[in-house]
Amino acid sequence: MARRELVLFALASIRVAGHATDISIPQNLSTKVLLPDVYGYSMEPVWVDDYLKSNITSNLMQAIVNITQKPAPFRIGGKTADQTYLHPDQNVTSIAYPDPTNAETFNITPAWYDTWANYFPPGTDLIYTLNLASNTSDFATAVAEAEAVHAALGSKLILFEYGNEPDLFQSKSWRGPGWGVEEYVAQFANITSQIRSAAWYRNASTPPKIQACTFADLPTFIELQVAQDDFDVVNVTAAGLIDPDLIASYAMHSYPQSTCTPERWLRMRLDLLSNHAVIWTNVSKYVPQIAAANAAGSAFVMGETNSISCSGRSGISDTFGAALWGVDYVLLAASVGIEKLAFHLGAQSEYSFFTPLPYEYKNKSLDAGIRAPFYAHYFISHVIKGDSDWSIAALPAANESDFSGYGVYDASNDALRKLVFVDLGIWNASTGLSNPSTLSATDSTYTSNGTRPVSDMRVTTPWDEGAEVSLLRLNGPGTNAKSDVNVSSVVFDSATGTKIGDEEAESVCVGAGGVVAFELQQAQAVLLELAHV
Repeated sequence: MARRELVLFALASIRVAGHATDISIPQNLSTKVLLPDVYGYSMEPVWVDDYLKSNITSNLMQAIVNITQKPAPFRIGGKTADQTYLHPDQNVTSIAYPDPTNAETFNITPAWYDTWANYFPPGTDLIYTLNLASNTSDFATAVAEAEAVHAALGSKLILFEYGNEPDLFQSKSWRGPGWGVEEYVAQFANITSQIRSAAWYRNASTPPKIQACTFADLPTFIELQVAQDDFDVVNVTAAGLIDPDLIASYAMHSYPQSTCTPERWLRMRLDLLSNHAVIWTNVSKYVPQIAAANAAGSAFVMGETNSISCSGRSGISDTFGAALWGVDYVLLAASVGIEKLAFHLGAQSEYSFFTPLPYEYKNKSLDAGIRAPFYAHYFISHVIKGDSDWSIAALPAANESDFSGYGVYDASNDALRKLVFVDLGIWNASTGLSNPSTLSATDSTYTSNGTRPVSDMRVTTPWDEGAEVSLLRLNGPGTNAKSDVNVSSVVFDSATGTKIGDEEAESVCVGAGGVVAFELQQAQAVLLELAHV
């Protein structure tokens, strides 16, 4: 926002604070690592071909690299990973039966891996999910996949996963009664032994490691289970699945809302997605899993996640509110020790951040394009950019249902360098409600009355008086908006994914006592960064 725009905005705005406005940054906060590739993606195998037909994804990812210098990691995995089979002699590289939307089988040749080997920006770390569901011929499918995908990707392939959400295999009739951690660990060891003894693996200069578990949810979550199970990182590591030289990370999956069952469908609401207290409830339940992974010498990651499982819901997943949720979710997750998060993509899915091609979907004609939640990634790319190694802490004084805050520190000397504040207050707009790349559905038909509130923030920092602080803002017309979203005026061309414009300069000076004063609009995120001395 330009200086003149700030003045006009201030004159037209109402000073109403629904949350704390005087924030002090405590000393000696406990921090966790904030990686330059904390924000990644998971792509459903059956939809990979559609993404390859467009440059939108690769251009958007290059825009991230231009900021962070580190590409976002991509996992090629999801439910169709356990329906994927190698058929070297078929006459097309890939085909889904009966079709990608309803795929029960996804048949590929080894050449399919070559088609996406060079699509992503150079340096992109790739993760591939092997078919664990097929346990015939001593897991011959998974073992063959491992060799074929490594032949195509080489050192770009950093991790294997064994199956997608194996804790749900009994409900899918892929395993019988009694399926649990003990049998999973045995099958994990079987496949690992075969892969590690293969000539290609022994000859590889940097053979891929493993991302273990990939479970759908915790054992206490029973709505998708046919029987109570024991699948989680705590139980898997207790059963002996520990090898930090081989297992780089343990992964679980998380979706705060869902269209999968009628009961969960009734609990979907945009105001419950974009709510810091709800986000904390969802994230904090993984703290024991993080501790178990770290005690085993490995990282804990959210290997697949998004707003609403079973492909999302328009009016929630494709809104600016989902973008604000994404910012708060990623930073909160990092602050408790979740090192990476992979947001799931399906080309036609309502939670996808970008639509690669035009589609006929639910009797509507959708264009290729970019949806509001991608801007959360671009905003966070500025949070993690820089030459330093970063660490992060949640701020105790910015911890309300509609408000959150984070400190970002130089890990080498624990110096506070950046601050992020997210106003999650619901503000429903009458503009920006349409986006040709997504459906027109809305979660709520009401429009907020009056003038959008603005808070006068005063943050007491350890920064020196007179130091310059730059501000970057994630802006949108309202929580319910699907378009007209920007990061300090930067937008992306819907047809190509090309960045348009530069971030408009906005800065303030640190006042007496280290106080930084600035405005924060309802339903907005802001990044404050201390200028280099």
